[in-house]
Amino acid sequence: MNSEELSENIRKWSEELGFVAFGVVPYRLMTREIDRFENYLSLGYQAGMKYLEQNRNIRRDPSLLLPGLKSILCFLAPYRHGISPAQGMPSVASYALGLDYHPVIKGKLRKILSKIGEIYPDAKGRVFTDSAPVLEREWAAGAGLGFIGRNNFLISREHGLHTLIGVILLDIPIPYTKMTVKSGCGSCHRCIDACPTGALKGKGLLDSTRCISYQTIESKKDHLSEETRIDRKGWIFGCDICMQACPWTKTGERHCWDEFLPLKHPLLPEGVNSLSSVEWKSMGKDKFNEIFKESPLKRAGYEKIMDNLDANG
Repeated sequence: MNSEELSENIRKWSEELGFVAFGVVPYRLMTREIDRFENYLSLGYQAGMKYLEQNRNIRRDPSLLLPGLKSILCFLAPYRHGISPAQGMPSVASYALGLDYHPVIKGKLRKILSKIGEIYPDAKGRVFTDSAPVLEREWAAGAGLGFIGRNNFLISREHGLHTLIGVILLDIPIPYTKMTVKSGCGSCHRCIDACPTGALKGKGLLDSTRCISYQTIESKKDHLSEETRIDRKGWIFGCDICMQACPWTKTGERHCWDEFLPLKHPLLPEGVNSLSSVEWKSMGKDKFNEIFKESPLKRAGYEKIMDNLDANG
């Protein structure tokens, strides 16, 4: 099987597994991108995410993750379920209502990598999804899957914003996607105007110290200890405000993997997006850990979620 035939097979396998887009970009050093990343760090916008300050050499040169790297295969996983919390209920980001996307997407990428190995037994590859110092959005944009908007999302002209990126690093050449997607933001600043805390600064910059998503997930501080006190607008895990403001969010058909549909559990028959503040607070740590053991919410943990509820009053 030649490389063109392999590429078509990968596309077919990805569609069978539910990915809505696939593209390939050749390996290169990410010199321009890492310069922008260094500027972001110099401004202190990474806040308490010290891990972003590490492994800068890998972000610049992903071949350090896979010697002999030739091709970066990029895939988009859809999670546009169209379900939002009821009015006045605590809000959870739409990507986090179902199962944790990391093992779900990685599992499907490993199936593709295994199929590649059946044809090219000597091929070596690694799979990632927001799980290593890899500049995934830049690679996906380079592979023709979309453009990076002012809200810092990868935006697909066919599928909008409700997608998650999966990446396979491969040490064999695959025909590259010869397409660049022109930015579709134009003069629109709706995301920046909609951000209630001023976290979006434009030019690809986001001040995490003011970001609702950062404060409700990544920050190790309780809400009273945050250097920048912000109104979290009812969000207790993540934030969709800039996404909801973007005109591209309505692009494409409603399409969502079953794994990303709002989580249901015997202890939570109505679904996670139905919980009131009182129900969240009366849950207890053991029940929380049982319900959310395979959910993105486990990253924040019970104590953090309870503190986020307190922060919203």
